[in-house]
Amino acid sequence: MAAGPGSDEARRVRATMEKLAACDGDYGRLHALQAAKRAAWWEAQQGRLELAGPLSRRAYTLFLLTYLGLDPDEVPVVYEDERRIVWRSHNFCSLLEACWRLGLDTRDVCPGSEQSVQDFIAHVDPRLRFSRDYAHGIRPHAPYCEERIELEDSP
Repeated sequence: MAAGPGSDEARRVRATMEKLAACDGDYGRLHALQAAKRAAWWEAQQGRLELAGPLSRRAYTLFLLTYLGLDPDEVPVVYEDERRIVWRSHNFCSLLEACWRLGLDTRDVCPGSEQSVQDFIAHVDPRLRFSRDYAHGIRPHAPYCEERIELEDSP
């Protein structure tokens, strides 16, 4: 699945495997391991960002294209309106690869990473909600991970 042992992808997989080991089965701890890195990035970059479009599109652009640096072809949008954007992730994922190598189920592990994504997109607007389709759209049980960002009504 991943490239050769000295590649950037291989290093990312090893680092992710170490994070999973540090969680000791409490995959919610993935949030804590990612949150500080993302918060520092936001503090350093926020004044330089120019995001346009509906709030859900801005969050998609911020997280996937700007922060993660993904190619839009790897995370194609399959639905979008003024309140919601849905995409299918086909990109390299160190968490997917680490789960495969460790014999872990992504349906158990990946929910632990959602809070850090949620916190990150809240910089665009705190009413935005990130989620994944664990029933029908999560790798390796599907050919992609189906993910979405939706704008909720104010409480």
